[in-house]
Order: sequence, then C-alpha cells, then structure tokens
Amino acid sequence: MLTAYRFRLYPNEKQQELFSRYFGCSRVVWNKALELRESYYKEHKNDKQKKGLNYYDTARFLRELKQKEEYKWLKEANSQSLQQTLMDLDKAFNAFFKGISKYPKYKKKTNKQSFRVPQFFNFTDNLLYLPKMGKGIRMEIHREFPRGKVKQLTVTKTPTGKYFVSLVVDDRKETPQKVQITNDPDKSIGIDMGLKDFAILSNGIKISNPKFLQKSEKLLKRRQKQLSRKQKDSKNRAKARISLAKIYERITNQRNDFIHKVSTAITKRFDTIVVETLNIKGMKKNHNLAKAISNVSWSRFFEFIKYKAEKQGKNIIEIGMFEKSSKTCSVCGHVNKGLTLKEREWTCTDCNTLLDRDINAAINIRNFGLNQIGLKSIPSDRGEFKPVENSLTAELAKMKIKARSTSHDPEKQELYAMKKLKLLIGAGSP
Repeated sequence: MLTAYRFRLYPNEKQQELFSRYFGCSRVVWNKALELRESYYKEHKNDKQKKGLNYYDTARFLRELKQKEEYKWLKEANSQSLQQTLMDLDKAFNAFFKGISKYPKYKKKTNKQSFRVPQFFNFTDNLLYLPKMGKGIRMEIHREFPRGKVKQLTVTKTPTGKYFVSLVVDDRKETPQKVQITNDPDKSIGIDMGLKDFAILSNGIKISNPKFLQKSEKLLKRRQKQLSRKQKDSKNRAKARISLAKIYERITNQRNDFIHKVSTAITKRFDTIVVETLNIKGMKKNHNLAKAISNVSWSRFFEFIKYKAEKQGKNIIEIGMFEKSSKTCSVCGHVNKGLTLKEREWTCTDCNTLLDRDINAAINIRNFGLNQIGLKSIPSDRGEFKPVENSLTAELAKMKIKARSTSHDPEKQELYAMKKLKLLIGAGSP
C-alpha cells in the first residue's frame, strides 16, 4: 500500500540557491514543453492524420534544448527530475482529455515551485541527500517512516518561502479487506453536506462550519489593498505578496486540519459511510454561493473520507445527486413536493412527524445507500427528529462534557470543542 508523508525542510543559503536552480529548470522545461505542444496543435489541428505530441516527443525536444548555448544551464539540474516534469505534463494533458482536470497552465515564479526526484536519494538521521546537492539538507522528521521503501520524493517551495519534501512510501502491506456492511445504525452513517453546517450526520449531529475564510476576510482585503499600492517588481511589493500569501496559507492549514479531524473521527467510528454525489463544479456557477461552496471544501472532504476508509477497510457508498433526500419523510416515506429551500423544518402530512430538513436528508441518504445494495435500513430509536444545536460547544454542554478552556473567547471555546469531536460523533444528541 502506498502512503504519503510530508516533512519540513530547512536548507541553508547555498542549498536554497541550488533549490532555486532546480525549480527554475523544472519551470522552464514545463513551460517550453507546454508551448511546444500548443504550437504543434495549432499548426496541425486540421490534419486528422497527425496526433498531438506525447512524452517521448517532448523528451527529444528537451535533449535538443540542452544542446543550445542559451539553455546549457539546464544540465545543472538532475536530468531525471526534468524528465519527471515532462511526465507530469503528459499526465496533466491526459487528465484534461479525460475531463477530470483543467487545462495545464504555465508556471510562474511567484507560485508554488516543485521538482521530483525518482531515485538516487538517501536519508541519514535528520538529513536528506539529493543528487547534485552535496551536503545533507536538514529535515524535520516528526514521525517515522520506512526509509528503505521510498518510491519517489517531491521537493516544494510554498509562496511564503517554506520548503517541504513529500515522500511516497510503499509499506508493502496489503489493502485490508472491507468489513461486512450491516444495517446497524451504530455502524453505518449517512452524511449530508451543507453551508451553514459543514456536515449533518444521520445520528442527529450537526458539525458546524468554522468559516475560516470569512473570519480572515477583513485582513485579506487590507493586505490585498496594500499589495495593489506597491510598485511593480519592487522589494516592498515582494514583501507585501508574502504577507498576503501567509494569510492564505493559514486559512488552508486551518481548513485542512479541520477536515482531517472530522474525516478521521468518522472513518474510525463507523464501518459504512453513505455520501451523496454532488455536482460541485455546477453548483459553483451560482455566483451567490460559489465562495461559500469553495470555502467548505466538500471535494477535499470526500477525498479524505475515501482514502482513509480504504486504508481502514471501511465501506463508502455513493448515492445519486437527484435522490429526494430532503423532501422524503424518513419515517413514512411521504414526499413533500412543495418543500422550498427556505423551510429548514417541516411536518409530514401523513405521519405528523416534525422533521429537521438536514437531519432528515442525512437519514434518507443512509437509507438510500443501504437500499442500493439490497439492505433494509433499521431506524434508530431517536424518536421525533427535532432541530439540533449548531454549535459544537452547545452540544458538549448537553452531553455534560465541560469545555475546560480557560479562555472566554467563543472561538477558542469552539476550538476546544473540536477536540471532543470523536465523542460527539459517537454519542449523538440526547
């Protein structure tokens, strides 16, 4: 089984200069190969007998490029790293033609920089040795990994100037067998995604949306305004750009940390997880909701849920996006065709049950998923489904779990409440 690890690097000044050369070489090779493929397509797009260029064509082009006087400095970089750049470009084009990613873009010096090293690297204590790099690069190993089984590594530099190395390790462990799917409500869960609440679980728990972007929006506007006032290509503009990039980096780290905690807690607690297939790309076309949808990172959450479930042998069931999960009564199956988006709770006209719209949808998602594989869902003994408090801190108070944080700041109280997320997901609402 392949596992990815990411560690922080602390190169000295000379090593930073070597990294800059590697980054520059990889960036130039990417841009030149992309330009070649684009020009070839424009020239032969009407000729049906001629196909587009592939990796081998760009590899021959790279060999010729190195022979030119003005590009001889490309030989300073590891040749395999440049070949990996061409492979990555070829994969990017193949993914674009399959419709699973966007068209490859030209790389800029101010964006994230990276290069890959497929082999001839080594680790000694807390040092990383790379081809043509000389001395070892200091590496902060915060968790152990099987060093002799690293398949390849990628060195990256963030827009804020931090260096990281990502390792792909083959631990030679077989993928665990899937656990048996049962209709036990304590072992299966349905998840309905939202904007006001990040996720609503079929056991009645609502995980609040932390809204990291909105909390930093005023500071972002201020930094963007400061950046726009700086003179182009000046040192002050470069400092302002890094200051702005740090805010975006912090938001990204907060969001990833939150999604990791939620996805880990869910996959450890439940054997079967049912989610709804969402057309996120289409939903973003609604300009009133596009920012909010991007901020909650549904795609990344689903990605984390899937790979963590696979590593633990848990089951993921996906249902169609057109299932009437919100409009169907989870108790008797009556469909409320007149339900509008503004109605957050409604009473079923057939069984007179008061339903919370989101919890009802999560229960139906679980039911639809189990029915899809031929299992009849067993209703949980929660009784009447009433609205649940949105705040995690309020949920903890209901469960008589004290948030022992000494701060009176609501945001810090909420962060402490997140540490008790496993208890929340496991216990449900009283």
